[in-house]
Amino acid sequence: MSDLDETRAKWRQVYEVIRARIADGTYPVGARVPSVVQLVEEFGIASATAQKVMRALRADGLIRTEPGMGSFVEKI
Repeated sequence: MSDLDETRAKWRQVYEVIRARIADGTYPVGARVPSVVQLVEEFGIASATAQKVMRALRADGLIRTEPGMGSFVEKI
């Protein structure tokens, strides 16, 4: 999915996609969310952009990251 709107911040668009997937149950509570590498591959974004998405999801309490294990849905 590389059809991101060039007039809007890419990290915000990817954040909204992942947030929507959490809300609709694609990623239920406790499920692993895509890694930075997987976000780069799926959305065609830079690693720094994917890291910003993950930081925003963590800051909003939507995910938690377990070192060495990945990031998981914390709440909907």
